Amino acid sequence: MKNLEEILKDVEKPGRYLGGEWNQIKKDPSSVQTKVALVFPDLYEVGMSYLGQKILYSLLNDNPKILAERVFAPWIDFEQKLRSEKIPLYSLENKIPLDEFDILGFSLLYELNYSNILTILDLARIPVFSSDRSLDHPLVMAGGPAVFNPEPVADVFDLFLIGDGEEAFLEILEKFGSLRKDSKDKSDLLKEMAKTSGVYVPSLYNTYLPDSAHLLAVKPEQDAPLNILKRVLYPFHEAHFPEKIVVPDVKVIFDRVSVEVARGCSQRCRFCQASSVYFPPRVKSPSYVLNTILNSLKLTGYDDTSLASLSISDYPYLGPIVDALMEKLAEKKISLSLPSLRPKGLSSNIVESIIKVRKTGFTLVPEAGTDRLRRVINKKMEDDDIREASQNAFSQGWRLLKMYFMVGLPTEKDEDLEGIVNLIQEVVRIGQKILKSAPQINLSVSSFIPKPHTPFQWLRMEDESNLREKYRFLESKLRRYPSVKLKGHPLKNAILEAVFSRGDRKLNRVLHQSWRGGARFDSWNDLFRFQTWEKGFEQEHLDYHLYLSSINTDTRLPWDHVDTGVKKSFLLEELNKARKEEYTPSCLDDSCGTCQGCVFPHLLERTFTEEVKIEPSQEIPLGKELEEVVRYRVFYSKRQSARFISHIDVSNIIQRAFRRAGIRVVHTKGFHPKMSISYLPALPLGMEGRAECFEFKSRFLFKEDEFISLMNSCLPSGIRILGLERREGIKSTLNKEIETLVYSVDLKSREMMSAMRDQTERTLSDSDYYSRIEKRVKESLAKIHDESIQEKAIDRKEGKLFLHLKHSLQKSIRPQEIVENIFGLKNPTFIMAREKIVFKENQKN
Repeated sequence: MKNLEEILKDVEKPGRYLGGEWNQIKKDPSSVQTKVALVFPDLYEVGMSYLGQKILYSLLNDNPKILAERVFAPWIDFEQKLRSEKIPLYSLENKIPLDEFDILGFSLLYELNYSNILTILDLARIPVFSSDRSLDHPLVMAGGPAVFNPEPVADVFDLFLIGDGEEAFLEILEKFGSLRKDSKDKSDLLKEMAKTSGVYVPSLYNTYLPDSAHLLAVKPEQDAPLNILKRVLYPFHEAHFPEKIVVPDVKVIFDRVSVEVARGCSQRCRFCQASSVYFPPRVKSPSYVLNTILNSLKLTGYDDTSLASLSISDYPYLGPIVDALMEKLAEKKISLSLPSLRPKGLSSNIVESIIKVRKTGFTLVPEAGTDRLRRVINKKMEDDDIREASQNAFSQGWRLLKMYFMVGLPTEKDEDLEGIVNLIQEVVRIGQKILKSAPQINLSVSSFIPKPHTPFQWLRMEDESNLREKYRFLESKLRRYPSVKLKGHPLKNAILEAVFSRGDRKLNRVLHQSWRGGARFDSWNDLFRFQTWEKGFEQEHLDYHLYLSSINTDTRLPWDHVDTGVKKSFLLEELNKARKEEYTPSCLDDSCGTCQGCVFPHLLERTFTEEVKIEPSQEIPLGKELEEVVRYRVFYSKRQSARFISHIDVSNIIQRAFRRAGIRVVHTKGFHPKMSISYLPALPLGMEGRAECFEFKSRFLFKEDEFISLMNSCLPSGIRILGLERREGIKSTLNKEIETLVYSVDLKSREMMSAMRDQTERTLSDSDYYSRIEKRVKESLAKIHDESIQEKAIDRKEGKLFLHLKHSLQKSIRPQEIVENIFGLKNPTFIMAREKIVFKENQKN
């Protein structure tokens, strides 16, 4: 793409925008019938951690008629560059501009990403409102948990998919493909699309103000359905889940193999929207889970895996799966992580199994500080459970525990806040007693938001001043414990999230005004500006406090046309039980005949009758096994797009290539074993490496040609293994053996020629150009007096300046600063390369 490489030189983390990662699927656009952009309205690092996009990316691309490519929101610097260079936002795989796709499918997980949706559409040169788009534009749709109240962005999207997308998305694409050729206008196409189960087309609904209400509801026109029942994938126990997932070249939030073991939650926490959105609870068969994890680890090279579920403690095979997995994973030093646990799920057996490789950390989510308030929210957890879970973790050597609470919960009293403090104090005391020093407690406290489709949806959100005072109380009480790190969710962010999660269609214009005023990445504290949103509300003459107030239980709500399958009568009953401080049994503890709270009792999956075991592995590692440990030196190049990848990310890529190739590497000892690999001093981001090297240790003897071939088959483009040496009888470390690092500067580059030319000159002869460079280098180096510069040479034939820099273990050499001082160039790394490593006498290079 024109100018893309140039603008990547000036942005933070250019690896976000490259594509070309391991396992990406790149099809020929001319060979398919439908092109789909899977759009995530947040940064690459966030979106690449989302399981939903991984599932759809694999599922859609399995169909030879469909091309599915990934798109993420560009950070502010890249957005500005795209605008200034007039480059449309593009997909990662084929760099296709978004307006050339047939369908844009947005994943909406979080209300504070809404402003990024408008940025993405605008950068794609697509009108942000559905009413301004025709059949000449892509169809813009959305799915995900946030679409269960779609009204605040209803004017932006052509249609919403409510519920599970695996089957429904394919149905939408098939119908779209058959309709678009014969449809004369967009409204006709959307009317037909609305006949698909789970599809909501906002343009077919009008807004109105119900009696005794302050929020707009919607009603259908013509033949559109009154309510849209969400799609539910069933049977689920062997539903499609990708093994060959895309492996990012840069570090992302959840950088591991994460496998969904269950969907939905059998617990009925009354504050939790996800329990309704993903209802009913369904589980994967244990054999499917085990095979998926092991195959995916082999295909990706990750050294960490996790089991994904809203309530992992309720997965009926958790213990047997953890035991079977860790027996296998411990051999390869692959760790297992578990998401937040109910304390009763943190048994001593599970703890002992997980620590066979490394301590990955535990998260406990009490939510409230007292047993009374936990009865109100139906959180089946007691103080004794939390104490026991903490003791299990600390007894196995854990020194870090994460705990989550909320403030502002319904009926919350002062003693409930005191309960949080008392509980943390007890956990610290338990840790001190066992560990002989204070454990670190990462305490996260968020503000309660009465979300749609929950028993608390009719309640008001507590006043900002009261919430702020509660945060202050916790801070003051816990200040005496330096090992307790309290992190509060910013109140203004929580308020805006509450407004848009409980909002109506009037908020579409507020969103547009605020976006035009500069709203971007509102979930990121360093960019969030609540004043921008306040101005947007003022411009639309709306008081945002209305969306935080209580709602009559007998009125139609803005989101009532979206049917989760959980009955409204059940939610009202749960609200009354909360006021009485009564528990409701989970779906696993109660019979569907007793509850009758949903329309899906026939879809509830509970258990399977099968043995949880892993078949013996048939893997044969490369090389001949030895008794002694062998040290190897590997030479490789880092060129082209790989120069946009940082040193630490390249080291991760190399380690994953080792695991994909099945090449056994010796690991370090201790609680966090790592591959025993040593690297050269880091290359600056943007600089090519022509003959880089690293060293590793192994108990296997490798043939050079087999090693090179296998490793290169497991590395992404831009990184290539050049050679392998066995290092015998050498005890010094890699960095101690280096004598000189040789760098080059491209004198033929546009940046260099511009720097060397006077403002009045258009061109220079080669002779004058190189003479001027030689003079500049001589004069500058005379002023610099840098003892690390051993030699300099200008090769006119190659058009390069070579700098030989003496390596020092004490002094960090920054060759780009030397070049910057000589030529006055800003960030010259992109016109530089590390050409060669010269080792000390008698060392082969």
